[in-house]
Amino acid sequence: MTSDLGYLFTYGTLMQGFQNSFAEKLHKLSTYAGKGYFNGFLYQITWYPGAIFDVNSDGKVHGEIYLLAPGNDLLKELDEYEDVFEDESASLYVRRIVPITTESRSVIPCWVYLYNQPVNDYLLISSGHFRH
Repeated sequence: MTSDLGYLFTYGTLMQGFQNSFAEKLHKLSTYAGKGYFNGFLYQITWYPGAIFDVNSDGKVHGEIYLLAPGNDLLKELDEYEDVFEDESASLYVRRIVPITTESRSVIPCWVYLYNQPVNDYLLISSGHFRH
C-alpha cells in the first residue's frame, strides 16, 4: 500500500493525551494540523474505538489531523499497531483515504484506520468523540 499521502487522521489511542509508544512516535514524527471529522460511526470496541466511514451518515467521527514527515516508515509501524495485514479479511483495521473536514471547513484527504470487523455487539459512541 502506498504511503506517500501527507496526512493521517486519528480518532482513538493515537490522539494527544494517550500514553503509548505509537502515539508518542506519531507526535514526534509529524506535525499536529488541527481537529477534524468525517461522516460515519464510532464504536467502543474494548479499551479502544473503531470507526466506520459512511459518506451518507449524519453521524460524525471526531479526531485529530497530523501532517506526516516524509521519508520514514511510520505508517508501516502504525499498520502493525492497528493489526493491518496483507490479507484484509483478517485485519482488525484497514487504512483508507477518507475526506476529512477541518475546523476551517476545508476538506483534505487523510489516511484513516477504519474498523474492519463486525460492530453488531459494540456500543455506538453517538457523540463521535472517543475518550479513554
